[in-house]
Amino acid sequence: MPAPATPHSSNARGRATARAIETAAVRLALEKGPAALTVDEICAAAGVKQRTFFNHFPTKEDALLGSALPRLNEQRVREYLSDATVGVLSGALGLVELPASPDGQEDLAAARMRVLAASPALAERQASRLLPLAREVTEVIRLKLRAVGPDQAAERIDAAASVLTRIASTLVLQAGRAGEAEPGLDDLRWIWDRLL
Repeated sequence: MPAPATPHSSNARGRATARAIETAAVRLALEKGPAALTVDEICAAAGVKQRTFFNHFPTKEDALLGSALPRLNEQRVREYLSDATVGVLSGALGLVELPASPDGQEDLAAARMRVLAASPALAERQASRLLPLAREVTEVIRLKLRAVGPDQAAERIDAAASVLTRIASTLVLQAGRAGEAEPGLDDLRWIWDRLL
């Protein structure tokens, strides 16, 4: 089995080509559905040959998912851990930095979320790609919880960190699907003290 291709992002032209392929793939997937989409259709819409497509992405699914992944924002992590006034959940929502949208393509991330929502297999693949990030977020939350409840058992802190990571992930995903800039914690403030 050949090694998977990686997007050529070392130069501006390669990055522009990869963005054009991703944009065409997502746009067409919204129209046709991800399963019905072919690499030939993506190539035609992006104005590239198949060889160029496969130099950037090993499969159409990789083009749909995109090459850039979210990552922890180190500055926000430091603030989250050092500032006792930052809420455990509300602060966790700001730990992850989403990839910057290419100029003029701010709606690409929201469109990609709609494609993922329409394809459970694609959503599962994206979730697998994001597992390392979820582990990092869980560890940061675990550190925050240790500071908040130093007398709590490690198992209890671990369980709470895991649940909070899942809640934060869901809120961020729902905001992305709805095209909102911020997750909807404000929608919960009125009932927050009665949730448990």
